[in-house]
Amino acid sequence: MNVLYLIICLGFLSSQTYNVSGIILDSETSQPIANANVYIENTDYGTTSDKQGYFSLYLKNEFQEDIILNIKMIGYKEEKRQLTLSDSTIDLGKIGLMLTSLELESVHIHSHEDDLNQISNIMLGGQELSNITLGTIASTLSNKSSVGVNSLGPVISKPVLRGLSGDRLLLTKDGSEIGDLSQSSLDHVIALDMTEVTQIEVIRGPKSLIYGSNPVGGVINTKISGNPKVRFDRMHNKIMFGRESHNKGMYVKYAFYMPIKDNQFNFIVNYRKTDDQNTSKGLIKNTYSKTLNLKTTFTKYNENGFFNIVYQNYNMDYGVPPIPGGGAVNGVDIELLKNSFQINYHQDISWNIFDQIDVRYDFIDYAHEEYANSSSSFELALAKKTHTLKSEIQSQNLIIGSELEYKKFLPQGLYWTPNVDEVKLSLYSFINKKFNFFDLLSSFRLGSLSMKLNKDRPIYNNNTGLSYMNLDSEEVRDRQFSYFSSSLGLSKKINKFEINAWVMNTMKAPQIEELYSDGPHLAVYSYEIGEPNLDLEKIYGFESSIRYTGEPLTTSITTFYNYSPYYYQMNQRGVCEEVNGELQLQDCLEDEIVQDGVGAAGWLYKYQTKGIKSEIKGLEFNLMYKIKQIQFSYDLSLVRGDDLTNSLPLSYINPTKQILNIDYMRQFANYKIRLSKIHSVDQGRVGEFETSTEGVLLTDIIFSFNYKMHSMTLQLNNIFDKEHYNHLSRIKDIYPEAGRNVHLVYKIMI
Repeated sequence: MNVLYLIICLGFLSSQTYNVSGIILDSETSQPIANANVYIENTDYGTTSDKQGYFSLYLKNEFQEDIILNIKMIGYKEEKRQLTLSDSTIDLGKIGLMLTSLELESVHIHSHEDDLNQISNIMLGGQELSNITLGTIASTLSNKSSVGVNSLGPVISKPVLRGLSGDRLLLTKDGSEIGDLSQSSLDHVIALDMTEVTQIEVIRGPKSLIYGSNPVGGVINTKISGNPKVRFDRMHNKIMFGRESHNKGMYVKYAFYMPIKDNQFNFIVNYRKTDDQNTSKGLIKNTYSKTLNLKTTFTKYNENGFFNIVYQNYNMDYGVPPIPGGGAVNGVDIELLKNSFQINYHQDISWNIFDQIDVRYDFIDYAHEEYANSSSSFELALAKKTHTLKSEIQSQNLIIGSELEYKKFLPQGLYWTPNVDEVKLSLYSFINKKFNFFDLLSSFRLGSLSMKLNKDRPIYNNNTGLSYMNLDSEEVRDRQFSYFSSSLGLSKKINKFEINAWVMNTMKAPQIEELYSDGPHLAVYSYEIGEPNLDLEKIYGFESSIRYTGEPLTTSITTFYNYSPYYYQMNQRGVCEEVNGELQLQDCLEDEIVQDGVGAAGWLYKYQTKGIKSEIKGLEFNLMYKIKQIQFSYDLSLVRGDDLTNSLPLSYINPTKQILNIDYMRQFANYKIRLSKIHSVDQGRVGEFETSTEGVLLTDIIFSFNYKMHSMTLQLNNIFDKEHYNHLSRIKDIYPEAGRNVHLVYKIMI
């Protein structure tokens, strides 16, 4: 009998269950919150609260003694409780949730976030992102440390990170490339609508190599509406409406999320329209834009993962302003179309040390046409078709991945560049090894790139037959590149101090235009000539940071240094002399400075790729101080770039910038004053053919309001209507930046 009794008792103990219960309330009104999600972190165990806010969660005896209980509800700040399963009944009593900004705060299943962020990383989301969002990702990030805006009018703007732009930094959507031609030329826009962006992160250090081989400037990764990791428990509608005054801009967004059992359908449409930009000197002609973006997704969820399909259609028409003296007196109009198809597979696993596997396929079909002087037929057209297959297996501290990419480049019209097929294969890894006193971070990316010229499109010169205008046809050939990028870093926390340091070597193969271009870029009023013999560009980078996190003071300082023994850039060959206001074109033709007879443009300045030795160095300082509901934050960023070959400053380097933010925070509202001091760039620190730029002090006021399912943000930019110029703008010698601007955004979740 004693043995039988013992067996029964052991059976009872092995089937022990726990009951965790509580009542979820609005912390302000004390009203119950229904349908709040309650679940155990990193598991699929969960429940929801009823109409009285009550929940009861039953757990089997299969958990460790300590668990983390997550409580989430759209429109409220997430609550986490650490519990010890010592008693079979755990009553948490009343749990108050604080209202937060209106974002998609549903349960993020299968989220494997880490805490490996570098001190210099930038993370923006929720209301913080809403407070600074403008029409492009470059202008949105322009008030952050060491971020500049390389622009050709308000629509065409690209971010510059620490003096590096183009393909020296990576811009991604949910970890994959956007698939446009924005890195190849300034006039090509970034095909990304800011209304679909829910989070922006600037990633630096060893982990950035999992995104690409050349991230020494950083990776700008955007998280997009409709992410399959965001799962809803009921149908939702989200509506966004926005207006801007400086360009009479208007945009709307409608998002529909419909879960059906283990499936979820998302439909998202964005529309944006802007007129010509207004400045203190009047309108900038031909700076309009019109964008229509349609996206639909389907996700099938299983117990430990999901299968997801995405289709997106992106249409955009925009204008490039005319430059006095250029051939296109009415500017250039560009029509853009991008279709993309994506398949995602994610599965949580338990194999050796690995806990998840991801496979992703992308197909992007991009094309745009350029029209000069309001012509009905295009002068040139560029197209790119991209297939990408990416797979990763990872654990908490290890990522191993591969990426296979095939691109087909297809130019048409007045553009002497051949059709090119690219095949790129990459293998990469990132590891975080934890020791007693520090963390060691390391990564590498090994790859091969093949460029094969397609003979279907011969290039003809009227006199010599098969040839180019400025290149030697014998040198225009297939190219093969192999590259190896790597990084090693240390991270150490000592009480309230944190120290980061890392070194990185990156390699970048030249782009098609840098190798083979021999033709006009009408929209930037240039005739671009490549260099078929370019080798790999190499950059060696170093960064060190230290941060103190206390109460009420937090401060950090970061220094960085990048050296390149072979840094290539497209440089203007010269400037035509003016006599009595008229350019001496004949002299320029003889000196090979301009190309004449280029379609509607008439003549264009010649630009040619060349390699130089260079260095870029800088410093970033941040300080934040909080007194009750008032928060002060100050940022200083300093960047210097030098052409060591020619003993000249590098062109288009970020000017020194200081930013002071003063925030007054209430439960439902936030008030912000932002002072931005952009320092002047004198003639002693400008590159070849650059001009100096005066500094300016700008003042912005931002007001935001959030209540339950409603959110509103009002930005008053440049409230004193100061005339100012962007040093990185290619038209700054003609047009100033926008004057006073009122930007209003309203969001509602139904």
